[in-house]
Amino acid sequence: MPSEITPPPTSELQDSKTPESQDSKTGVTTRLYILALVLVLGFSSIWLLPKAGEIKLSMLQRNLPGRFDAMYGKKKEVTGDELKILAKDTEFERVEYFDLNNRLRPSVEVSVVFSGKDINNSIHRPERCLKSQGWNFTKQRKIIIKDALADGGDLPMREIVCDQTITRDGKSLKIRRVQYYTFFGHRVITEDHYGRTLQDMKDRLFKGYDQQWAYATFSMPVTQVYAEQGLIKPEAAFTLEQSEKMLEEFIRKLAPLVIDKKKE
Repeated sequence: MPSEITPPPTSELQDSKTPESQDSKTGVTTRLYILALVLVLGFSSIWLLPKAGEIKLSMLQRNLPGRFDAMYGKKKEVTGDELKILAKDTEFERVEYFDLNNRLRPSVEVSVVFSGKDINNSIHRPERCLKSQGWNFTKQRKIIIKDALADGGDLPMREIVCDQTITRDGKSLKIRRVQYYTFFGHRVITEDHYGRTLQDMKDRLFKGYDQQWAYATFSMPVTQVYAEQGLIKPEAAFTLEQSEKMLEEFIRKLAPLVIDKKKE
């Protein structure tokens, strides 16, 4: 018959549990202190945010020029649908430019959206808007237009080339556009939507101000597509590469006239 097992004295059981209990209590207390510290810092950061109404204007000027170099600009009306989906204090500027020295050259459309106080409902990713309009993207990339600014600085932009098939007079018509876009803040220019959001947060916390952003797009048709469908003469057709070059030249001439990086 197995011998009876004698339990250890009660004092030994208590001693064996004491270190673990103390470690557990210490760990809980430490976590509570850390949580309290995080909450204090979080609520304290509210005081770093700018007061309502302290908004720095975008470095991009409000009005686009009616004429510069050999380009003549014609203002275009912003449609009602665009006005409905954006905040009421959102401002717009849209001009179509024609080259007076070369009538065959495609026109360039410049469209600018100036954010209001509710920036989340004033500016959004252009990719979302274009896709909802039925455009199919065939090319996307980041580009840098060298020496485009008045101070010799470079201009970061994002390119989108997109196609769409529409119906006109009962016939299907393929169209293609090349578009460059970027965002102009008070002191920073970025082609990245999420980079713009991050910059906005940094300026609010560390510089103490909110800012207006201008979302600017520069676009033109790729007319080679029209020539391939027999819609225009071959001499009026420009390839994608030629269109990209013309668009970059246009931006390089316009940018110094409308960007003021010293604006207060």
